[in-house]
Amino acid sequence: MSRVKILALCAVTGLLAACATAPEVRTRVAEQVDLASFHTYAFVAKPGTDTGAYKSLTTQQLEKDVGEELQSRGYVPAEAGHAPDLLVNFRVATHDRVQGGTFGPPYGGWGWGWGWGPYAWGPWGPWGWGGGYYGDVQTVTTASLTVDLIDRADKSVVWSGTAFSDLTRRMLDHPAGSINEAVHQIFVHFPVAPRH
Repeated sequence: MSRVKILALCAVTGLLAACATAPEVRTRVAEQVDLASFHTYAFVAKPGTDTGAYKSLTTQQLEKDVGEELQSRGYVPAEAGHAPDLLVNFRVATHDRVQGGTFGPPYGGWGWGWGWGPYAWGPWGPWGWGGGYYGDVQTVTTASLTVDLIDRADKSVVWSGTAFSDLTRRMLDHPAGSINEAVHQIFVHFPVAPRH
């Protein structure tokens, strides 16, 4: 398995720790789609979180957590032998960025900066002037978890939610709680409210 895939699968477990700042969440819904018109769901056979010929622990946790969120909103798992209205897929990714300061004559300034696109990264810099040198430079890894809901009839995504969070050691040490909270934060933005 490649280093990038291993990092991505590990990083999704660290999206959020109980005492950490909530992740940044972005969602999109397809135009003229009524999500309440769908009733049943199933998970895709090979989600983006699985790279081998088996279901990973990350996928198992995501299926549990996303299933609970969907069921709380009135969706039900499709019965065996019946086609679901919605298919659910998961994707994870990581991105490293370097941050730190530039110091030295004749001017001081900040080093590289990175900005968000809708679902992508792009450089804003570099910034800084003169013949300075870098000090206090570090690499920060940002992990993202995306949940896609797909209309099974036409194989089009009808809703997508992504959580972004900087990865910490504490997050990696508490994967189940981190995944659970990241999924919850994504579904806070879901157009169909939970039923109580």
